[in-house]
Amino acid sequence: MPELATVTKTAIAIAAGRKTDPTAQNRSRFAVITTPATWSAANGDTFATGIVLAKGTRLICDVVASFAAGAASSTLSIGLRDATTKVAVDATAIINALAITTAATAQVNTGTKMINGQDYVLPQDCEIYGTFGGATPQANQAIRVEVPYIAP
Repeated sequence: MPELATVTKTAIAIAAGRKTDPTAQNRSRFAVITTPATWSAANGDTFATGIVLAKGTRLICDVVASFAAGAASSTLSIGLRDATTKVAVDATAIINALAITTAATAQVNTGTKMINGQDYVLPQDCEIYGTFGGATPQANQAIRVEVPYIAP
């Protein structure tokens, strides 16, 4: 029976002299985003995290979101934007419109760069940022998001 050559094995074969791509086998890290004790936002508002991932970083599934009870119909999206210009690369790359109405902790793989077993390596330096949608979020709602990644 023939053996399947994975994308990873093919990439290693193409890059002669290199044992493995650092985004295929390296230490995993987490970007941890938490809201402050006191805050307020409106529907459609964005928030900065200051967490910049370097070009070549690979996003890993298993994003975890934890949050207290929030306002009806409120959602949270976590995306990527250019680290310098702040222009969105993909506003829903990591989390796409997660309902944050009922208190929960969940593994969330709904982002446009995370669903269906996709493999996404950042094409440029990107800041992780968030957007509130659906309705005005609950002021002072505790929110924590953990985004795993492999740095180059």
